Amino acid sequence: MEKWVRERSHVYVRHGGKTARRAMVKRLIAALEDIAANEKGVKSPSQVGRAHIHRYYARHQRLSAPTLRDHFYAFRLLWELLGRAGDPPRPKDGGAPG
Repeated sequence: MEKWVRERSHVYVRHGGKTARRAMVKRLIAALEDIAANEKGVKSPSQVGRAHIHRYYARHQRLSAPTLRDHFYAFRLLWELLGRAGDPPRPKDGGAPG
């Protein structure tokens, strides 16, 4: 999963705030690895869906609202890399503005 994300996010990381974008890619890789470890049958990022993200938030509900917001932004990057319409699910506690 890490290789897939790094290959597709290369252009994203090269523009804008490099430190923040590198951190977002690392956060996305960690989240995808957590999903793959806890969800049966998920082997690639394209298999991650809304239900997987809802369960990810449920497993990490102890995190603060700003941290959950950052995770939402990482999942939004995943949606962009996959070319999916709309936004991924938001954390229940309102971690992401909008």
